[in-house]
Amino acid sequence: MISAIIVDDEKRSIMNLELLLNEHCADITVVDRASTALEAVGKILSLQPDVVFLDVQMPGYNGFDVLQQIKDTKAIIIFTTAHKEYAIEALRKGAFDYLLKPIDSNELINSYRAISEKISSERLRQVPPAKGIIELSVKEGIIFVKPDQIIRLEASGSYTVFILDNNVRHVVSKSMKEYEAQLPKTGFYRCHNSHVVNLKKVVKFLHNNGYFAQMSDGSIIEIARKNKETFLEKLKKLEL
Repeated sequence: MISAIIVDDEKRSIMNLELLLNEHCADITVVDRASTALEAVGKILSLQPDVVFLDVQMPGYNGFDVLQQIKDTKAIIIFTTAHKEYAIEALRKGAFDYLLKPIDSNELINSYRAISEKISSERLRQVPPAKGIIELSVKEGIIFVKPDQIIRLEASGSYTVFILDNNVRHVVSKSMKEYEAQLPKTGFYRCHNSHVVNLKKVVKFLHNNGYFAQMSDGSIIEIARKNKETFLEKLKKLEL
């Protein structure tokens, strides 16, 4: 469902738009209406609709004044006006689209399709990844990684390097701390300021002028002296 508020000082205009929405835009539900700018601001901030059909000319404050007051909301603004000259100003001030009165059903349908596509895209981005999946935002897009594919993470300034099975590496522009919080607590351990290791991928513990973990890919990772005992305890528990 796409929630909408219609703002217009003419009741006939509100009724006509509602009829068109009911006939051509099945997913849009009108949750409220407002006939003044002040009334509109209060209802929009309270109800947080997905879409606002906003008239430009109203007594007192106009549609542009409303737009200024609700700029921090996520509502998609569709200006409805009988004056074409307002269209460019509306788009410049952040409106998603505009409809000229009397509203043509085909133009409304086109606007509705664009609204639906935008909202669907935004809602899809808000869906959390599947449990246990790590999202890596790279230049090419988003890569989804399972924890058991990870050998280790390495900090590189404000970047994080993911070292995976089969010699796969990904550099991600987020700190290692952000990803550490997403990893399973029992299987991963930050053994050094610059390294988080997958304990299941540790093949050997080395102590020669320091403490080190040899990983399944052959890499040798330093273990901070203060973390040595905890590292070994976690390895033993993992085996049990």
